[in-house]
Amino acid sequence: MTDPMAPLDAAYAALKRAEDQAAELITAARLEFGREIRRTRERGTAQAEIADHFGWKREHVRRLQEAADIADGLKPARATNRSERPESAGA
Repeated sequence: MTDPMAPLDAAYAALKRAEDQAAELITAARLEFGREIRRTRERGTAQAEIADHFGWKREHVRRLQEAADIADGLKPARATNRSERPESAGA
């Protein structure tokens, strides 16, 4: 006897694969956008001007560029968790 849930399981697996692929595409597009922000800034456009163009805060623009810089090895990743931060020399 065939499992009546098998078609549902297969459809769910296809959905999960599509969601994973979409997440990868979005990440790639964000990184490429961050790279274009970097190139635009290298040509002399201020971060604030880019932010104003999109109606964003400068912090959003900075984070997009920073993610691309980290992915491209231009900047080391920052520790985000206290346990990941190096201990100070005096402590």
